[in-house]
Amino acid sequence: MQQKDWVLVIIFLSIGLIFIALFFIFFFYKNTQPPKKQEKMPNAKEILELLRQKENTLETLHQYSSLAKIHHTSYFQENENFDLEFVSILASHKNVNAKLVLEIEKYFKSINPNRKELLDKALESGLNKR
Repeated sequence: MQQKDWVLVIIFLSIGLIFIALFFIFFFYKNTQPPKKQEKMPNAKEILELLRQKENTLETLHQYSSLAKIHHTSYFQENENFDLEFVSILASHKNVNAKLVLEIEKYFKSINPNRKELLDKALESGLNKR
C-alpha cells in the first residue's frame, strides 16, 4: 500500500470511531433520567402546619424534626417561638414516640439553654393536649 492509502484508512477509522462514540453518547444520554427538581424548603409556618396534620406517620414526623434541626436558624428568624411551638405540637401528636420528642427537646435545649424552662412547659402542654 502506498502512503496515501494509509492516510485514507486512518481517516476513515477515526471518523468511524467518532460516529460510534457519538452513537453511544446519544444512546446513554437518552436513557438517563433528568435530575429531579430540588424541593423548596418549607418556612417555619409551613412546617408547623405540616406538623399539625393528624395523618402524619412517625416517619414523616421524623422528617419534619430533621428539617427543624437542619434549618433551625432560619426558622427562629421567622418565628422566635418556633422551638416551643414545634415541641408542643410534636408532643401532642398521637403517632409520635417518646424518643423523638425527647431527642428534639434535647436538641432545642442544647441550642438555647436559656429556654429550658419554657421548653419543659411546652412539652407539658403538648402532652396534656394528647
